Amino acid sequence: MAILTISAICLSNLSIRSYGFSFSSISSIRRSRIYSIEDGSTAEEAEAIRLDRLNAADEVASQLNKNIEECVMSCVDDDNDTPNFSNEKEQERTALKKQLYKLSASYDRGFGATPTARDEAEDIISQLAAVNPTHNPARGIDGDGTAGEDDIPLKGIWRMIWTSAYDVVSLGASPISTTSAIYQDISYPPAAINIIDFIPKSQSILPASLSPPSLLRAEVATRASSRNVSTNDRVGLIFEGLKLQPIELLGQKVDNLPPLSIDFTWQRTLVEKLIELVPGLDKSSFGFSDEGSEEVSPDAPGYFDIPYVDNELLVIRQQSTPVQGTGGVFALIKVDSCKP
Repeated sequence: MAILTISAICLSNLSIRSYGFSFSSISSIRRSRIYSIEDGSTAEEAEAIRLDRLNAADEVASQLNKNIEECVMSCVDDDNDTPNFSNEKEQERTALKKQLYKLSASYDRGFGATPTARDEAEDIISQLAAVNPTHNPARGIDGDGTAGEDDIPLKGIWRMIWTSAYDVVSLGASPISTTSAIYQDISYPPAAINIIDFIPKSQSILPASLSPPSLLRAEVATRASSRNVSTNDRVGLIFEGLKLQPIELLGQKVDNLPPLSIDFTWQRTLVEKLIELVPGLDKSSFGFSDEGSEEVSPDAPGYFDIPYVDNELLVIRQQSTPVQGTGGVFALIKVDSCKP
């Protein structure tokens, strides 16, 4: 259907002069054949002339077909065989992403953002959501094999470039440390690891000669799952553990030291047992599945929504809470590694 439509458009745009030349040439060929016979040519000569004219007519028709083919190809994108006008949304996405990147750089990933800057970012993200190229962005996050390895939109390592989430922005208020890189590592779904690198406050201000580098990495392990909503754009999270790993201390590598680890799974087991003992409490309202059921309430605690994702940029909106209000948004870009 698309090819037929494109062909129709191209035919309507072909030069009338080209058509006129082609058809007038064919008519001339026919007239020449008649004149040749009337002028007393022999049958052999007339047949030779007729064949020459037919060959010439074939050449004209071939050239006409070639013109039509070139016109069709000019209306089609070489990469994905889609009309060029479909690139308008891609151009809009590119322009919006550039605006967001500039805003992120200007306001230190949101840590120094003004209310006006946050409103501007919200507006950009709303426009991006309207042109989101990815349908069912949470597909495959469960790691159950229902989606192919290359068909999991969230899979990969993502580095944060913008946030308005209070729980993250407030980390910048510490007089002792400041946040370095922040990652979301979803290399092996359903595992989703939140990574925050901390460095001394002085290190972000003073030259390296006066403040030898130090780095502490915090990793929050979670297990992700798609929530049962019609658009499949909500991801549930269950916290499973916390690890604090010193990476560098005053310029010396110390990543061989044992980390400080806290396991949250025992708390989950305890909470599940307590829910069973209290009449009227529903497991699903706490993010747990009832026995024999994989269904989890879409509004159960611990989740984020995905208004936008492509192969370069991920935007998530975390769950609202009484303390954090709207919860805030995160914008992250895909990177190859989260090495410190």
